[in-house]
Order: sequence, then C-alpha cells, then structure tokens
Amino acid sequence: MSKNKKSSDIKKGYYGYSSESGSTSKKKSNSKVAKVLGIIFVILQLAASVGFVALLLTKNLAFVTPGILAGSIAVLIVLLALVLFMLQKSKKAQIGGNVISVIVIIILLVLMYLLSPNLDKFTTGKKLSKKPFAVFVSAADTFGQFDDKTLTRSDTNLIAIVNPKQHNLLLVSTPRDYYVPVQAKAVAKEKAGSYSSYDKLTHVGLYGNGTATNSSGQSVTASDWQWAQEVTWNPGYTALMDTLKHLYNFNVTNKDYHYVKINFTGFADLIDALGGIDVNVDIPFSTKTYATYSKVSPERKTYKYTKGKMEMDGATALTYARERHSFGSGDMTRNKNQVKVLKAIEKKLMSGSTLLHYNSVLDAVKNSFTTDMDISSSVGLLQDAGSDGWNIMSFSVIGTPSRQILTYNGLSKSVVLQDADSIARATKLINMTLEGKTADEIKKQIKTYNKEQAYQ
Repeated sequence: MSKNKKSSDIKKGYYGYSSESGSTSKKKSNSKVAKVLGIIFVILQLAASVGFVALLLTKNLAFVTPGILAGSIAVLIVLLALVLFMLQKSKKAQIGGNVISVIVIIILLVLMYLLSPNLDKFTTGKKLSKKPFAVFVSAADTFGQFDDKTLTRSDTNLIAIVNPKQHNLLLVSTPRDYYVPVQAKAVAKEKAGSYSSYDKLTHVGLYGNGTATNSSGQSVTASDWQWAQEVTWNPGYTALMDTLKHLYNFNVTNKDYHYVKINFTGFADLIDALGGIDVNVDIPFSTKTYATYSKVSPERKTYKYTKGKMEMDGATALTYARERHSFGSGDMTRNKNQVKVLKAIEKKLMSGSTLLHYNSVLDAVKNSFTTDMDISSSVGLLQDAGSDGWNIMSFSVIGTPSRQILTYNGLSKSVVLQDADSIARATKLINMTLEGKTADEIKKQIKTYNKEQAYQ
C-alpha cells in the first residue's frame, strides 16, 4: 500500500508536471505570436515614420524648423528603439510594445492624412516673416469659383498689421465706398485740388495690377483713356494694396506685404465647414438678401437678427456682414459688423476642434480663395504665441457720405469722403503695432480714438 501510495503520488506528480509543461508550451507559443506581431508592427511603424518625415521634408512646411524636424526624428527613433527593446522581454512587455507601436502608427497616419491634401496651394507662397508685416484681407463680391486672374470689386477691405514678437494683430477696416486716389501705373497721379484719379475703394479691385491694355492688346497709359472701364486691366491686387498703403502711409516692404482674398462663396462655405460661428449682435434688424446664398434653394430669403449672441451659419453670417441699409450709419456699422464676423471666424479657426475638420476647411475654400502667402507659416506663428495666444485689436476709419464722380465709369455715385483725422489715427495705430508697442498701449489708444470718433 505504501508503495502504491507513493506510486500514486508519483503518478499525480507526473501528471501535474505534464500539465505544467503543456502550459509553458502554450505560453511560449503565445509569446512567439506576440513577437511576430511585434515585428510586423515595428516594420509598419518604421514605414509610417519614414513617410511622415518625408512629408515634412518634401512639403517644405514653414513651421517645421530644423529644430522641430530634428526633435521629431529623435522622438520617432526613441519610440522605435523602445518597442524593439520591449520585444526582447517578457510576453507582457511584448504586448505593451505592440500597443505602443499601434498607437504611434495611428498618430502618424492621422497626421499625414491631415497634412497631405490640398497643401500645394497653401505652401507655395511667400514665407511669413518674424519681423512685423502686413496682410491685405479682402472679400470679393462674387459667387462660385475664382482665382488670381479674376477681377472683382472688393466688398471688405482690411489691413492686418502683425507683430510676431509682441503677438499683436491690428485690423484696420476701411469702408468699401471710401473715396480714394487710385494708385496704379496706368492711372493719372493725384494732383493738388484734382479728383480725377479718385474712385470708390471697392472699385479699385477692378484695376488689377495697375496696368492696362487696349482692344489690340497694347499697353496703355493714363492719357489713353477717359474712364477706366474703356480699357482692359491686367489681373492682380497691386492697385488695391498700393492704394491702401498710400492711404495709411505705412512702411513695410513688398516682401512683407501679403494678400488674402476670398469671395462670398468661400466665405460662407468656410463658416459652414467650421460648424458655424457665434456673433454678438448689437442692433437687431431683418433684411432680405439681394441674391440667394443657399445651395439648396434658389429663392431669396429674409434673415432676422436679434440682439445678443447669435449662432450663424455661412449664409446668415454673410448676410449680416453685407447689410448696411438697416443702419443709420450705413457703411460704418457694416464695417464694424464685418470685423466682428472676422474675429468670430478667427476664434473658431484657433479652437482645437478645427484640427478635426482640417481637410473640410481647406476643401471649403480651395476654389474660392487665393493668397500669395505660405499658409503653413501661420501655423508656426500660432505656435510661437504659446498658450496666451494673439492680441487681436481692431479700428475702423470713418468718413462723410456724399456723391462724387467715379474714375471707373464717370458716373456720380454715393461715396464716403475721407476723414483726415480718422486716417491719421489709423496710421498712428499701425505704426504703434509695427514699432512693437504693447497690446495694452495700443488698446488704450484705440479706446481714446473711438471716443473721439463717437464710434458706437
């Protein structure tokens, strides 16, 4: 019995050992699978890393500095080495390495997806300077597609003065009907007491790059035509940009003077792609659009605006930004409303949620938007601002309603005559921003100027 008992014990011990041996074999098998998967993930991670670095290099993104590029490569190498190290350890470590590898692959693929499409149009222009620079921002009064060859009137005219060091951005808004001397090569220069070269600011966009040709395609001078509509103006934005630079007499080089132009379609589509914007309405009103802004219905629509914060889609915001007949001050109030809408767009663009809709935002404006800037440069500027962000300030010049003869067609039309004091104030604010004054100093000056203008 004693022997049998021992034999039984040995037998049980044998089976116990056999069972443990099977479990170990299974663990080894699972570990082998985890290791094989790990090798596959490492290869995919390496491929994704190389693809991501190649994208950064080939797209020549302005915000990817040598330091950022070197840092990105270093991080990718460290992550790859960490996963390879974990593959040599226990099964638990191997699984952890696989998880890390999958996460890295997903992140890299998402970044490449966000950065790849539509970038060519937005990364081929002039790089934004680290020095103060100016941007002419215009909204063209057209619908559908347009490009740099399209001559249009300019419904919104802003000069954005940017000081990257102070993180200050000043928006100077000029009424579309401001009566200004057109600065263009084929337009007669302003003479003392002469208004022969004056036109509405909105028409200056029709003068293109400031040079013109006759019906035979020959270049013409100011003496070859009586009214500007008699000749063909070559496309561009030089006339508009030079006219505003002359008006406010600010000093930036052509290299640091950029333009951004979007038409009504792109404006509305951009806001829709952002998921709408919130705008504080000061004066309640209702208005019927001059044209349909809807892609669904061809009928004109009546829009109602109530005092307080309103959520607006693209068509609603566009109607709000264009309306002037509902206000006693007309173009002055419209000017103010346009700045409010632009600030609301800027706020939405800088929100974290915009990154999730990056492609749809670019798609929304790619055929209704044109610029000479490398848009990727702006991402670098946003990064430089850090968590505090940008100090965005605005000032609108004022004038006196009148009727005058227009250089473009020789007709007497409603205009806004310049206010010399208001222009001088704008010039002062522009120079303060360019010279690196603090945001508090500029805001204090704006507050004083608004009181002087009795600007509501």
